Amino acid sequence: MVQPAAAELRDVLPEIFTWYFGEDTEIEPQVHCERELHGVVVRVAQDACLYERERLAEQLADALDESGQLARVRSEPVSGGGEVTLVCALQSDRIGWLAAQMDDDDTLVALLPVAESMLWAVRFGSGADADRDDTVVPLAAYPGQTTLGEIIRTFAGPRQHLRI
Repeated sequence: MVQPAAAELRDVLPEIFTWYFGEDTEIEPQVHCERELHGVVVRVAQDACLYERERLAEQLADALDESGQLARVRSEPVSGGGEVTLVCALQSDRIGWLAAQMDDDDTLVALLPVAESMLWAVRFGSGADADRDDTVVPLAAYPGQTTLGEIIRTFAGPRQHLRI
């Protein structure tokens, strides 16, 4: 569901859930805001780690201003919808959290800070696309409780580093 502001979205969700499910439910919605930076969609979760995620989005904007880095990000294969969506993720986030943001055959780029002046980006996919494309890491390769920090420490697949 899309609303112009996160607060407005939170206000209408209980009514939507009641209409859809037919009763009151105990669903804790995860609200994410998307914005465009240099033609790349950046998704920022509106949660307890909002400050860190916003800071990561700012670092990405700085990195995309550097010569050649925007072209590299945009040249990566895109999702089924034809866009590159980067998710501002933290090392404590779990694969299950990332998977919950994806539709069938969707692809997202997890963007994580790894050093003061470096961002780590890796494409995760679900469905057939992840099985056919060797630049996409299938979500099914990791248990849902695996943190992205654990993946960074053991990852040997395709990835991209962006310098700030």
